[in-house]
Amino acid sequence: MSNSLFGRIVRSKAGTESPWTDLVMESGETAQGAEPRERKPIASFIHLSDLHICDAASPARLEFLDRLADPDSPLSALVPYVGTYRAQEFLTTQVLEAMVSSVNEITHAPMTGAPIDAVVITGDVVDNSQSNELNWYKTILDGGIVNPKSGHSEKSEAAHSSNPDRYDAHYYHPDGPPAGKEPDRPHTLHGFPHFKGLLAASESTFEAHGLKHQWFAVHGNHDALLQGTAAPTAELNELATGSAKLESLKRMDDLANLFAGFGEVGPAVYPGIDHINTVEVEADPRRKLTTLDEWVDVHTNCGHDHGLDAEQRQTAYWYRNIGKQVRLIGLDTVNRYGGWQGCIHREQFEWLAELLENSRDKYLVLSSHHPLENLFNGYVPEDQFAPALESEVRALLERFPNVILWFSGHVHDHKIQSAKSSNGSHAFWEIRTGSHIDWPQQSRVIEIMKAENQQLVIGTSIIDHAGPLTFHGSESELQDPIALAGFSRLLAANDWQRNREGLHSFENLEGAPSDRNIWLWANDPLE
Repeated sequence: MSNSLFGRIVRSKAGTESPWTDLVMESGETAQGAEPRERKPIASFIHLSDLHICDAASPARLEFLDRLADPDSPLSALVPYVGTYRAQEFLTTQVLEAMVSSVNEITHAPMTGAPIDAVVITGDVVDNSQSNELNWYKTILDGGIVNPKSGHSEKSEAAHSSNPDRYDAHYYHPDGPPAGKEPDRPHTLHGFPHFKGLLAASESTFEAHGLKHQWFAVHGNHDALLQGTAAPTAELNELATGSAKLESLKRMDDLANLFAGFGEVGPAVYPGIDHINTVEVEADPRRKLTTLDEWVDVHTNCGHDHGLDAEQRQTAYWYRNIGKQVRLIGLDTVNRYGGWQGCIHREQFEWLAELLENSRDKYLVLSSHHPLENLFNGYVPEDQFAPALESEVRALLERFPNVILWFSGHVHDHKIQSAKSSNGSHAFWEIRTGSHIDWPQQSRVIEIMKAENQQLVIGTSIIDHAGPLTFHGSESELQDPIALAGFSRLLAANDWQRNREGLHSFENLEGAPSDRNIWLWANDPLE
């Protein structure tokens, strides 16, 4: 496949013989907007987000809830999308390796030719706040041998395994059904192909080559909270490391209570095993839930600067100067008390206000997991100060015209919009970049430059991971993590829930042309 920075992966029309959709490359997609005549580089970043490195065999996962949103589910009108299961979730380590391969090929920014200053990874680096997931992520970025398997040493215990005692045709089974069982519904209804040996290949060790660029890490809700929602407890840690895998709801009348306690705003209550049927699996202490201390330690006790401060083990916010003109700020927008939407806790908000006040001579670039509009999770226990939410953060930023950009992830889509001050005197750009686990599995180059007439321009270019567009299940492909990443993209492009029209459609995830490769102009606030 071509890795042109201005290439775009698109879905072709489904064939008449199978609902499975192949991918084609649409060439020649060019940057949108007015191209500057002058391009004096100021800073260049590569933005990765929502890697969701996933232990698909974890007993603490809630795959069964996702079936409620299947197109033929009687509850799909009420529950249009859940997101606790994806057919491609067993290939997340290979996707990150393929993205690292693409990013390593970018030695200079495509619009200005300037060297890349840093890669910024805006959170949800793991899927379920587990230590083994964090280890896989860090090993891929550092380089080394990755063993993306947990639990039983000889067989898979994930929902997609072909164990005849636990076979469920609602899930995609990459190797096909066990003897005597009907093929899975993704195969019969949606044309998902089967390849013998694919499951074992996804759990096989591979050598990661490591990211060549300086990179910084930003904290996300899935890094801190179980399934991105529930604050870790001793009981939840026992569930994640133990031998009782959550498999199905005991009573459908428990469903309303379950969803009520498992939402956007905390406190989030994880379903207990008194409401859930379980099956026995192999316990694995490597699945231990990660504390904030441990998340910071992984990024600081390694001999490299990834933004975080080893002396501030209870904080995951930071700033770094990029050259002499830019100050890059990494915010922690996770509500530590639960709920998947964000906030800025009071001590961090006060730190941010002081930092902005002392940075009036620089271009300010903010990065976070949650975008500004998703900072509405105001829950804290009664003895804690209320966090800062969207309106208070906007009011703070309005005081500083030298804030020029805020980039984030979380929503798993490509989106660009302008945030204007209430009096219309100035604005900054907000850029969201899509995820590695959902379509279209892309990242983004962000360049800041000085153009003619003393104006600033921010240029963005979408990049694809190195996975090929086709997959045939050959022996050589099964042994190649990059080829497996290409198959993951194919699976993501055929998500049977997202194939319906509506809020979570593919078109919304990939964004409009104005959300992808584009020039963004702004007046220079320092002139």
